[in-house]
Amino acid sequence: MLLEDGTGKGYKAAVDSHNHLETHAIAELAIADASEKHGDAYAWTASANIGATDSILWLRNDSTTQNLIIDTISVSSDAAGSWFVYCPENVTPDGTTVAGVNLNRSSSKVALATCKRDNTTAVLANYIFYGHNAAAETVVVQLRGALVLGYSDCVAIDITTEPALAQATILGYYHPAI
Repeated sequence: MLLEDGTGKGYKAAVDSHNHLETHAIAELAIADASEKHGDAYAWTASANIGATDSILWLRNDSTTQNLIIDTISVSSDAAGSWFVYCPENVTPDGTTVAGVNLNRSSSKVALATCKRDNTTAVLANYIFYGHNAAAETVVVQLRGALVLGYSDCVAIDITTEPALAQATILGYYHPAI
């Protein structure tokens, strides 16, 4: 027996003699889907010698129609120390501009975001994660899309000790705002 898809496109699926339809599921992370299908997944990365009160990365969603979904944040430094991820109010950022790198290497889309490294203007508030790392250790925070940045919402990473070299990466993707 053949089942038709009901859309008039002519797609059909076969069932066995017991009327069982065999299907196969593909599970894909949302960030992978956004990258593959829409070219809308990005990485923002910084490596710098920063002051103890500076944000190694500060990121703001500039899209008025899409949420920026934060999937993963990683932090490391050459010295053991503490750091935190927080969501500051929107400010005029200083520091060096960091361009988002499109994770779909076939896409020419540009991230609708402002990102700065070594930012000093953010006011520390709305802490969402505290971390600690050993010297030269990279700590990965799997948010799995739980942090959603609407228009003008921000996220930042601040290292409380003053390393000679700090590094951080934010992976995120865009999804239409509801």
